[in-house]
Order: sequence, then structure tokens, then C-alpha cells
Amino acid sequence: MNGIANFILFIHLIIAIFISAGMVIFPIGGLLNWRWCKNFRLRVTHLGLIVVVFIETLIGVNCPLTVAENYFRAQTTHQSFIGSLMNNLLYWNMAENLFFYLYGICVVWVLILWILFPPSRNFVRG
Repeated sequence: MNGIANFILFIHLIIAIFISAGMVIFPIGGLLNWRWCKNFRLRVTHLGLIVVVFIETLIGVNCPLTVAENYFRAQTTHQSFIGSLMNNLLYWNMAENLFFYLYGICVVWVLILWILFPPSRNFVRG
């Protein structure tokens, strides 16, 4: 069960990295006119994920990935080194209200990026 919990944690970490990196890469790509940064599906996914995270925090619901990971983690007696490392990167020991403000600021920033560097529905690869 530890392997399943680590896999869920890995997916969770990848999503967190995607959200975080997008908030930095999309404005850089907008300034440098990187076409892939205008990909509508990519940007909608990015916006949707941060909005879901914010709403979960707003209503006080644990992320389903966290719930699933905790379920499988409870079935085991130890955590691997890699699992422990990913856990420390993803889960911060801060007051819940700080996360509310942090995620709220992130949503506002992503919306500002939509205004400053809007995605294109006519995105063409290549």
C-alpha cells in the first residue's frame, strides 16, 4: 500500500509543480512571445486547478488526493525516503488561514495573467 500512497503523492506533487511553475513561466512566456504559453487548453487546466485548490480551502475540504494518500498510507507502517521527501515538499506546516490567503493571491495572479497574456483559442502547434 505504501507504493500506491507514494504514487498518489507523486501525482499530487506534479500537479502542485504545474500550478506553481505556470504562475512564473506563463508571464515569462508572454513577454518572450512563446506560443505554447498561449495554449488555451493548458491555460484553462492551469486556471481550473488553482481555482479548485482555492475552493477546497475556502469550504474546508481536504483534497481528494490527500484523502486517498492518507488512506493508503494508513495501511502501511513506514514511508520510503522518496515518499518522505515528496511529502515534505508538498505539505507545509502552516495555519490554514494562511493557505486561504496564499491560494487566493494565486487565483488573482492567474486571472491577471489571463488579462495581460490571454490564451489563444486558435493555438497552432509548431
